Amino acid sequence: MVRGLRAPQAYPGAVTEVELAETHISWVFLAGDYAYKFKKPLDLGFLDFREPARRLHFCREELRLNGRLAPEIYLDLAGATRTPAGWRVGPWREGAEPAVRMRRFPAAARLDRRLEAGRLPAAALERFARALAGFQQGLPPAGTDQALGSAAQVVRPALANFDMLRDAPLDSGTTARLDALATWTRNAADELAPVFDARLATGRVREGHGDLHLGNLVMLADRIVAFDGIEFDPALRWIDLQSEVAFLLMDLESRGYAALGWRWYNAWLQASGDYEGLRVLRWYLVYRHLVRAKIAAIRHSQGTLEADEAAALARELARHVELAAAHAAPAPPRLLLMSGYSGSGKSRLAQRLAPELPAVMVRSDVERKRLHGIDPARPAAAAVGHGLYDAAASERTYARLAEIARLGLGAGWSMVVDAAFLESSRREAFLQLGLDAGARPAVLRCEAPAALLRARVANRSGDPSDAGLDVLEAQLARPPESGPLERQYAVAVDTSDDPELSGLLRRLP
Repeated sequence: MVRGLRAPQAYPGAVTEVELAETHISWVFLAGDYAYKFKKPLDLGFLDFREPARRLHFCREELRLNGRLAPEIYLDLAGATRTPAGWRVGPWREGAEPAVRMRRFPAAARLDRRLEAGRLPAAALERFARALAGFQQGLPPAGTDQALGSAAQVVRPALANFDMLRDAPLDSGTTARLDALATWTRNAADELAPVFDARLATGRVREGHGDLHLGNLVMLADRIVAFDGIEFDPALRWIDLQSEVAFLLMDLESRGYAALGWRWYNAWLQASGDYEGLRVLRWYLVYRHLVRAKIAAIRHSQGTLEADEAAALARELARHVELAAAHAAPAPPRLLLMSGYSGSGKSRLAQRLAPELPAVMVRSDVERKRLHGIDPARPAAAAVGHGLYDAAASERTYARLAEIARLGLGAGWSMVVDAAFLESSRREAFLQLGLDAGARPAVLRCEAPAALLRARVANRSGDPSDAGLDVLEAQLARPPESGPLERQYAVAVDTSDDPELSGLLRRLP
């Protein structure tokens, strides 16, 4: 069939050339304006496509699931039939070999190709992160009676990765890392079991994409669209929201673009508000790296490979194991407090700095509105000391920031807390919080001339901050304060222009 479907005459319409793209589980024939995806009749343990009825069922599932995120790509069910003139493709009918018919897009539009070409803008990834968070919010949560997303369900495939990697081509260093990761995974599974079950109970497990990496994302016009989600196993798509986004973060990290990955992740985290999920993010990053290592091992074992291709797969496998091991044994985290008047550029600096550490960024302007059930993009201005900005609201906001910082540091993540921090007592309390958590804390005092602050505030638009000139003038009138911890851990930063990050990082205590 594969040979027959490489002939242009096998397809309807004006097809002059057919390209074949092969994965470890599918054949995709690119013919004219369309792509036809057939499932390989194989059993890999985690999927079984041997029977025609199962291939038909999962083609239909693929259309249903991917139609939610990419209706402009996923069209209908097609079928291949053997005729006296050879194999022919048309609408599916009984007895045909089923296929998913998709609208074809340029291979160069895939995000892995755009990244290689230096044409993947961070702003587009951030827009996609916010759109994905909105999509996930509208999905129904898994029922606790289904066991999908339960601790037992989460742990099972993680342990199965090690079984499938046992016979992979590993050097001694990779073997030692894999052994250590197997121990870490078993210990972490015991520790996180109640957390996994609690996240299922609170609606954090939903039917998502399941395979969200760069090769399954495409830029259509100026919008990123996800395609090729997992259809063959409900347990691999009914997953924790953190597992879903960890896949793309892992993929960017493994390609040497960790900072871009953290811009993506922080945009999603700010949109979703799922900071409690930081407790399980590390687990899912390790798991996702080992899934990719397993896929490399499967590809290595399939068929006859050229020597350079086999060597590349072995390097890919080792790289994922190495990065997984680094996540399982993180360095002590940092806690950076951004402090400064409105218009001082502290939020801009935080957004630039957090991905480079890398660190989780949490912003007071966003969390203040979230606490009051207000869309962060919606203006909610109030007079100084009133409404969302009265003393009680500010106390609640800083308490939530402290809760998030403590949670993130406890999970081993560096944290950047973006708030005015005008009161010395607040800065001192957060510095002590960091020290108590075993982190390396610092206060970044963002400073710029008053005239520049006024100009920035007057011209600001499309920002979660509601601070106007009246707020800025009230801030400027406050006498400066400084406590003993701050004098030890403060770093003054001139934010008249964007400071150079590598030099700033070297200045941190």
